[in-house]
Amino acid sequence: MRKVFASVALVVLLCCSFAALADGPTIPDAKRLANDQSVTLTAKTVTYASPDFFYIEEDSRCMGIRVDKTAHGLAVGMKADVTGAMKTNINRERYILASTAVQTAPPNDSGTIIPVSMNNNALGGGDWSVSGTGGQRGITGSDAVNNIGLLVKTWGRFQMIDATTFALDSGEGLDIRCTVPAGTFLNAGWEYAVVTGVSSIYKFNSVIYPPSLLVSDIQVLQPVEVVSVPGTPSGNTSPAVNVSETYATSGSACNQGHQVEYRFNWGDGMTSTWSTSTSASHAWSALGTKTVTVTARCQVHTSISATSAGLQVNVTDSGEMISIPAGDFQMGNNGSEPYSYCSELPQHWVNLSGYSIGKYEVTRGEYQQFMSAGGYSNSAYWSSAGWSWRLTASSSYPSVGPPRTQPSYWAAQQDWGTGTFTQTDNHPVVGVSYYEAEAFCAWAGGHLPTEAQWEKAARWTGSYPNVYPWGNTWDAEKCNNYYDHNSAGGGYQKYQTAPVGSYPGGASPYGCQDMAGNVWEWVQDWYVTYPGSTCPADYTGSSRVLRGGSWSYDDYYYRCAYRNHYNPYNYNLYYGFRLAR
Repeated sequence: MRKVFASVALVVLLCCSFAALADGPTIPDAKRLANDQSVTLTAKTVTYASPDFFYIEEDSRCMGIRVDKTAHGLAVGMKADVTGAMKTNINRERYILASTAVQTAPPNDSGTIIPVSMNNNALGGGDWSVSGTGGQRGITGSDAVNNIGLLVKTWGRFQMIDATTFALDSGEGLDIRCTVPAGTFLNAGWEYAVVTGVSSIYKFNSVIYPPSLLVSDIQVLQPVEVVSVPGTPSGNTSPAVNVSETYATSGSACNQGHQVEYRFNWGDGMTSTWSTSTSASHAWSALGTKTVTVTARCQVHTSISATSAGLQVNVTDSGEMISIPAGDFQMGNNGSEPYSYCSELPQHWVNLSGYSIGKYEVTRGEYQQFMSAGGYSNSAYWSSAGWSWRLTASSSYPSVGPPRTQPSYWAAQQDWGTGTFTQTDNHPVVGVSYYEAEAFCAWAGGHLPTEAQWEKAARWTGSYPNVYPWGNTWDAEKCNNYYDHNSAGGGYQKYQTAPVGSYPGGASPYGCQDMAGNVWEWVQDWYVTYPGSTCPADYTGSSRVLRGGSWSYDDYYYRCAYRNHYNPYNYNLYYGFRLAR
């Protein structure tokens, strides 16, 4: 077997020699030089890299050599141009003391570096072309072909020596000393391994020079290397379309101590790049239910991997959101408005953090997404009071009704007093209780606006509050109301809602639409009068606030300061809502 191996290797060495005729000096040419002779090698593949030295080899895989150069900046897989002087170290290994070592100019793609496989007795080999200080001394007592400096692969029983050294015994009577870079994980419990590294030699005493390996990779055969299943991704389960969200996993581990890296699969044909980070971000461009999973793999042995359970997310279109800056604003009625109720008094300063609020009321089309995503069957979106109500829903709760599965007045065709009209996907959803509005907002990754958030978005100019969203003078043509029924003037017939955004002239200073008219909008707060009011009342636990008026009311209801209220289980054809985050 050794003679066959030697014959094959001699053919490869001859190939190196012939290559030199066309491509310049080879590594065998360099090794034949005596110590201190100058040498220049070009476009040799880097097979091992340490901070102060590296190894290169011929693309034909015939021979490799060590190069000593501090701060060389080269990495495995690069092609390198090296200039320096030939030397021999104390272990009898030939090397180049480089004056320059730089990455070869493009093209510079060496492809995958495949190590030469051989058994332990072949490692290192015998003397090769030794003449004076030229050539390469081999392993004591070996008659195999010299392969010192070459990237090789071998295997055997693992025997740990210390934190950076182990022996590899293939059962052939020769242990190979293997050295790893500091910080490499070694485990005394390993039994068998396949090891890749650079074939080298070391001085045991003055007459014995055994083989060694500078290890670049260890593949443990026993115990079998496994990566644990990473934790199910966590994050927003109701992301908005085209809005980036971040998801995370609790992580994974490799039982052999190798670094683990992660890739998130977003369920839409897209994945994140492999990274050691346990989190990644994504924005979906299409609506629907997606399943997010994360795969963990061994960074060294990438075929060893495990995939998490899936996290279902419902990508929603919660409509355009408007950002409202942080700061103070004046809330309530100062008594000078055309109408005044004690519940609106006194006007007072409120400070809010920044938030966003829907430009439009939540539409039927958006609410349909909530229903299609199982919104009425998943209690996670509902408050405990809301879920109890859903199971026995009634507008006069606690009277018992059938379980709630959709809003009232859900059919597209409706007649509310002036003949049949069609509710489209762009009409605001109506017939929703506070509980249903609250559940939708939780599903959509947000919440109902607070009363203060709603009022600031509806009327604050930055220095004073408007009476109506558009200004201080009533104008029936700027919102959907009882008096706006002239279709020739752009209005809608009485007793019906209008598609959201139908009255752009009635926008608030921040650009929010339909904050007067169309539908009353549920907000978070229980109905209590303001501090300092002369008619204190507290309906905590019984009535939630509604704002903005609807399609069938008189002008004083459309003032931004007006406060309506009803029990949270009530639903009718006047009530809708908008989303906040």
